[in-house]
Amino acid sequence: MTTNWEESMKSKSNAAPLIGAVTIETSSVELDNGENLRDLAIGDSVELRPDTGHEGLWIAAKFHGQHQDWITLQYAEQVQECGSDPKIACRFNGTWHAHPFDLDGNIRPRPTTTP
Repeated sequence: MTTNWEESMKSKSNAAPLIGAVTIETSSVELDNGENLRDLAIGDSVELRPDTGHEGLWIAAKFHGQHQDWITLQYAEQVQECGSDPKIACRFNGTWHAHPFDLDGNIRPRPTTTP
């Protein structure tokens, strides 16, 4: 059975797909503070342990479901001076933080709740 958000995700395409974007249940991972992935905000970074099946650094991209039961995470890497790249508007200029990468290896803007 597919839900409306699954259908809408299938119909959307990006010019450059993301490396390792996954959609998982928010309750499937417990954070260090005892909460689950529902506690994240869009654009937050989270490092997942190997036992989650999705080891590495990820960025919260989108919640799904009426009660944020599912979350799409984008694979990320650490970069230092993303503000020096004119293609990326970044409010974290000059700091270490995560950005998603596309299949061509280009850094993409961080997910945000504002347009």
